[in-house]
Amino acid sequence: MKKLLKSTALILSCLTLASCSGDAYGSYAAAYKKVSANGGMCAEFDLTLEMDGVKTETEGKFSLDTSDGKNILYYEMEVDGSEIIQFSDGEYLYTDTDGHKIKYALNSKPSASSDKEEVAQKNDSDSVFDTEQFLNEFSSFLEAGKIKELGLLSPIEKAAVTDVSVENNVYTLSFSDKLVQKYLNIMIANETQSTDGDTLNIDELKNFKYTATVTGDIVTDVVYSGVITVEVPASLMASGEAASYEMDLEIAITFVNPGEAVEVEIPSTDGYQEV
Repeated sequence: MKKLLKSTALILSCLTLASCSGDAYGSYAAAYKKVSANGGMCAEFDLTLEMDGVKTETEGKFSLDTSDGKNILYYEMEVDGSEIIQFSDGEYLYTDTDGHKIKYALNSKPSASSDKEEVAQKNDSDSVFDTEQFLNEFSSFLEAGKIKELGLLSPIEKAAVTDVSVENNVYTLSFSDKLVQKYLNIMIANETQSTDGDTLNIDELKNFKYTATVTGDIVTDVVYSGVITVEVPASLMASGEAASYEMDLEIAITFVNPGEAVEVEIPSTDGYQEV
């Protein structure tokens, strides 16, 4: 009988923990959905990268208006002194990088906002790996298209969550390896560099962490963080020896007046070249 009671208590304990975990995710998801419940959202981004003693910070502001059934957005960020403005009328995504204007249809495969030809020219002009230049170029992955592709402004899908804990209204979510690999693959897609056939490799994302702060009954802040391994071939190193670097990444997102309607006015679309 004692063994039976212990077993029953253990089962009830496990069920209670599972229930709490489910309730925690449900509370998080409900609080997140309220951010855009009234037809849009406004979010401020702060991207911090640190590698080999070099640290860079990039800020951006993302506004989305969905009140009329379309996704009308306006996004601006500054990378290494260059101002990048992106906006969409629901059909095209327009990118203006210091006066270089391109556009592509939303139903086509997007091009990187940094313009690959310009990146290639930079790489050809200096074949030696430069940490600061790499971090600045990597920062451009946080363009509007990648924000959407990574799902940075959406609640994490329940199927990808392996654990949820809550402390002082801060929700910490743990992920399946599959989701971590998805993030890594998206980052790799546009951010590896090539010079005369030599390639930087980004092959690992570890210590991945996600937190969401809920104030009242709505999410106000989200933070993604992790460590990315960057492999640099010997031909790109001044020492002539291959090197491996660990890059600390943190994406902090603050919602501005979450839950309130957002009205976005897009600039003129004149002068943009379709790619």
